[in-house]
Amino acid sequence: MTADRAIVALGNPYRRDDGIGPALVDRLREEGLSSVDCLDLGDAGFELVHVVADYDAVVIVDAVDFGGDPGEIVVFDPADPETATGRRGTHGTDPFELLEVASRVADTNPSIRVVGIQPAETGYGDGLSQPVSDSLPAGCRTLRATVRSL
Repeated sequence: MTADRAIVALGNPYRRDDGIGPALVDRLREEGLSSVDCLDLGDAGFELVHVVADYDAVVIVDAVDFGGDPGEIVVFDPADPETATGRRGTHGTDPFELLEVASRVADTNPSIRVVGIQPAETGYGDGLSQPVSDSLPAGCRTLRATVRSL
């Protein structure tokens, strides 16, 4: 940990659009965000609970099926039940459930947002679908703006 804020990617790049989180974090690392740690946790599970406890502010980026158009980006506040209800990640770990666990076991109270990108395809395969790939520049802008706002 080198910063007090982090952007954390969840997802599996071998499940098509589920790899959007790691793809975005790779781009942000190349750009070099100052004072923000960029982490790729893959299918993190409870590792996410420990990471959340280590920072003052965390932005999680993941493919989230919220019923939008493929590539659409939404920022969720997990503390707001209206925005987090019914939102689910596209892989075995559900970031919203893990954040509930983190809030119960961690002694810290970090600011957290989830940047969700609507996937088109999450079956096994390499590469992002075209609409999700097209959302990469907007995803980077959204992540930078969201982490700076916390």
